[in-house]
Parts: sequence; C-alpha cells; structure tokens
Amino acid sequence: MKLTEILERLDDEKIYVYGKRERDITRISSPQDADIHSLCVIWDKKALETLDKNIAIVAPHEIFDAEQRDGIICENPRALLPKLLALFSNDKKLTGLHERAVISPDAKISKDVYVGACAFVGDGCEIGEGSVIEANAVLLKNVRLGKNCLIHSGTVIGADGFGFVREKDKIVKIPQNGGVTIGDDVEIGACTTIDRGAMNDTVIGSGTKIDNQVQIGHNVKVGRNCIICSMSGIGGSSVIEDNVTISVQVGITDHVTIGAGSIVAGRAGVTHDIPAGSVVSGFPARPHNESKRALVLAADLPTLFKRIRQLEKKLEALQK
Repeated sequence: MKLTEILERLDDEKIYVYGKRERDITRISSPQDADIHSLCVIWDKKALETLDKNIAIVAPHEIFDAEQRDGIICENPRALLPKLLALFSNDKKLTGLHERAVISPDAKISKDVYVGACAFVGDGCEIGEGSVIEANAVLLKNVRLGKNCLIHSGTVIGADGFGFVREKDKIVKIPQNGGVTIGDDVEIGACTTIDRGAMNDTVIGSGTKIDNQVQIGHNVKVGRNCIICSMSGIGGSSVIEDNVTISVQVGITDHVTIGAGSIVAGRAGVTHDIPAGSVVSGFPARPHNESKRALVLAADLPTLFKRIRQLEKKLEALQK
C-alpha cells in the first residue's frame, strides 16, 4: 500500500508523511532486514548511519532525515509499530470449533470463539466472546475465560495445584476444588501452566500478557495489565498487583505480594514482599542499585581475600 494510504488507515492526527506520498510499501521491517520496498521503523539515530538513503522510514521528528528520505514522522515509533504490523498482517480471525476439538457438553462457548484441533475444554468451562484456543491447548474443569483472549498451543489451564501435607511417614494430597478465572484481553503463551485453586480460584487480571513456559501456582492472584516473561515461576497464593513486569527466569516463592507497577529483573529470586513501584534484581531480590553494588563487590572478593591473608601474616609476624 502507498504511504498516504497507510496514513489514512492509521487515522492519527499526530503522524504525517514526508516525501513521496504515493510511494509503494510492501512490508514493515527492522533496520537489519530493510530494503527498498519496506517501511523501516527506527527510534535510534545510529540506525540511520548504515541505512540506505533510499529506504523509507518511520521515526521521530528529531531524528528524521527529512531532506533525503520518504517516510512517516511520528512521536513514538514503538507505539506505532503494532498498528503498522497489523496493517500488513495476513492473519485472519479464526472462529468455529475444529472437528477434532474435544468440548464438554457442560461448557459454555460464546459467539465468535475458535477452538483448535485436539484442544480440550472441560466441564464447567466458560469461553468469552472472541477468544481463541489454539491446537492442543487444555482447559480443564471450571476455567472461566474472558473476552478476546488468546490461549496458545500446549498450554494447560486448571490442572491440580501442587498441594500436599506431611502426615507421619506419608504425604497426603490436598484436594484442589477451585478453578481459574481469566479476565478479558489476556494472552497466554505456549506450554504455560496455570493451576486451579484449592478452595478459591486462581485469577489472571484483564489485559495481562503471559509468555511461553511460565508456571503459575494455585491461588495466585495476578492483577491487570501485567507482563510475565518466559520460564518464570510463581508460587502458590502469591499476589502480583496491577502493571507489574516480571522478566525472564524469575522465581517467586509462595505467599508473597509484589506491589503495583514494580519491575522484577531477569533471574531474580523473590522471597519476600516487594513494595509498589520497586525495581528489584538478584537473589534474594532487593533494590536494583543495591544488587548491582553487591555484584561489583562480589567480583572483588578474591582480591580482598588475598589482601586479608597478607595482612594476617604481617600481623602474626609482628606478634612474634
């Protein structure tokens, strides 16, 4: 489509075209794979240094090479990128129930829902309008899914929570009688598992996005608009408040609260409550700047140990 057509479809008064308005664009690209037919989205001025002058760009006004390039000027290319990609996407909205899907007669399926091949929807499940359950996803009993959700392949929602107690010389299973409640506009990545609660539901708030291979334990409460990245695990009965970001490979023990708006850096281990608005890292998780200082000191430990041993020998010599 032409640059001017892209502008019309985006329907945003804060963006405008510079250069050849009738220039044809066939795809959206990054600087690494841009060509003469693409519209390259950049937000770093360094990218212009190696980018061919004939390639059209999307960029903020302050780094736009207006005299030599065609393209779209906008305030925030990162925010515009999803809309641009959607314009050139070939994906079609799927609806209907695949003939190889297994759906309980007790389940309630709203309109415009898609359930893929070999997916399973169990007793007492409710699937909200416009939601998509991809192939091989499993929703066990009493999973309530909101509107416009996307459940990727291989995900299991509603399996037994990991609840046991020791009784003398044996381990006794605690019945898991709750379910899982998921809000609207939630995306759950491939091969993620969300356990049902023991008595109350495990809850995932509206707008939250969960990556592949995440484990969420029973009775966890995840707030609205959270981001949980891959290979992270959340222990049972923990509370993740609204707008929290959990990076890759984070471990969160049970019965802790992470306050609203907090950021947990990759590979952090959370063993205690985190106040709202915090940025934490390391193990045990602590304020990020404090954690960085500790890492710097740890790197100096061999040298410090050697100096201490030398001082000890000098002290021993003086005492003789």
